[in-house]
Amino acid sequence: MDSKDIEKLNNLSAHMRRVSKKVKLLNLLRSAKEEYESNNFDDCIKICEEALEQNPNNSAALRGLGCSMQALGKYDKAVEYYKKALDFSENKEIEYTLLGTVYYLEDKFEDALKYYNLAIDSNEDYDPAYEGKNQTMLEQHLQITDLQDSLIRGEFLH
Repeated sequence: MDSKDIEKLNNLSAHMRRVSKKVKLLNLLRSAKEEYESNNFDDCIKICEEALEQNPNNSAALRGLGCSMQALGKYDKAVEYYKKALDFSENKEIEYTLLGTVYYLEDKFEDALKYYNLAIDSNEDYDPAYEGKNQTMLEQHLQITDLQDSLIRGEFLH
């Protein structure tokens, strides 16, 4: 075997290692999604953390951690993971929409609208951002209506 053949084998070997790593990462992400969909959030978290050991910049794994934290009611942690995912995401409208949803759940409607608008600015065809924005605007309107009704009834005058 000459040096060119050895170089080709080394290149092929390196390529196979990269492919193997990608396949393992994809399998981890698939498993994390299955655990999340089965409401096994602690298992989803463990699998996402394992995926991040393979690739610390994987936005899907960071997003999975954020979704699990959100489902567990740990909104501050969810925001932290969604913002980290933004740094590496190619589809930022997803993270922006998820951030909007967390803020909506916390009744922080101005922040929610900010992130839904960023999602729409990133991808004007991303329907979940419009749905979240519309729901937030409706909720704001209902709060204003409730406040007006309370003022009319004189509840704030006593």
